[in-house]
Amino acid sequence: MRLLLAVTIFALTTACSLPEPDRPVVGTVAYASNTYPIRAATADGTAWQVMVDGVPVRCLKPTERDCYWSLRNHLAAQEALDDLP
Repeated sequence: MRLLLAVTIFALTTACSLPEPDRPVVGTVAYASNTYPIRAATADGTAWQVMVDGVPVRCLKPTERDCYWSLRNHLAAQEALDDLP
């Protein structure tokens, strides 16, 4: 039983730490004098994500405008979290 638990934990941590395939850059978003790359989140390019400090932020739709607003919402949420006591 312990061996099964150990193998399961090992498998889950290995699967979570596998690098994500490098998706092509499909555009950029500029905000507050910073430029963030937009990458395809799926192999077929039907979903996009903005990379913010190495963290992928999923865009609502695969357009630069939607990626811009997803980026702004993410940064605002991070700022609000930083302001919590």
